[in-house]
Amino acid sequence: MTSTPRPTLFRLSRVDRAHDRALQRRHRAGELHRLCPGVYLLRDDWDQLGEVERHLTRARAIAPRLRVTSTFSHLTAALILGWPLRGSAPERVHVLDRAVTDVEHRAGLVRHVDRGDPAARSTHFEGIPVTTALETAVALATTLPVTTAAIAVDGGVRRQMLTVEEFVAALPLGRARGSVRSRTVATALDPRHESPGESYTAIRLVELGAPQIVPQQEFRAPSGHVDRVDFWIPSLGVVVEFDGRQKYVDPEMLGGRDPADVLWQEKLRQDRLTAHPEVRTVVRVTWWHLVELDRLRALFREHGVVFA
Repeated sequence: MTSTPRPTLFRLSRVDRAHDRALQRRHRAGELHRLCPGVYLLRDDWDQLGEVERHLTRARAIAPRLRVTSTFSHLTAALILGWPLRGSAPERVHVLDRAVTDVEHRAGLVRHVDRGDPAARSTHFEGIPVTTALETAVALATTLPVTTAAIAVDGGVRRQMLTVEEFVAALPLGRARGSVRSRTVATALDPRHESPGESYTAIRLVELGAPQIVPQQEFRAPSGHVDRVDFWIPSLGVVVEFDGRQKYVDPEMLGGRDPADVLWQEKLRQDRLTAHPEVRTVVRVTWWHLVELDRLRALFREHGVVFA
């Protein structure tokens, strides 16, 4: 489960009128940020939080108001479990609630119908149960855009919180809501993906209609060098590498090396890869290409690769 900063929350007391008026004055003065009705935190604390931390702070704020029939779910549960997020976190917290018969939208809160098994939920956040990894994965895959869902669920698979086989077996069948979307997500999952960038690349390749994709394929050069690539498309002779900026700027990934040396080693590595007769081209994909599918499609066209 993810660990996040815990800034101090200020709550209206409902019994100390002077305390409540003081909080409301500080809010009007811009010193406090309002999280949900009756709950505030310092504006400076709020400004220092990232997307995930902001959403989880909202979940902390609203937890005492939730009914005993509630369970954190959907993207809220995914962030609690520490799964990666693409894009902005929702402003509303998501829960399952055994007391509702249809989806309810409230201030800062969305309640979904709970058809799961509460006894199976062993994780808690602020005293509230959290949906299991499998429940969370299915909820994401059936309701969110496929890229957002695939990156998050692949993170759960990578952390060995669920398997692809379990996920596929739990998906809705036939024409049930979200069945097509969720099976598209399932096609892109693989525990061999090593980062959210690789997860993003995988789902985009699926969307483009790429044929069989092999993650983490190894190529052995005559010199003895073994080069492992992010993706190999054997029927097309195409190597696909997610080229994240971190490898050139992150001190931990650089390991004391000069960025220029890293870039030179990458060139030598690419030369070794293209020397293999079965490798027709190496396509280096960045996050910028992945954001828009047409950009990615154009990148492959520049390398002479067109998917059917």
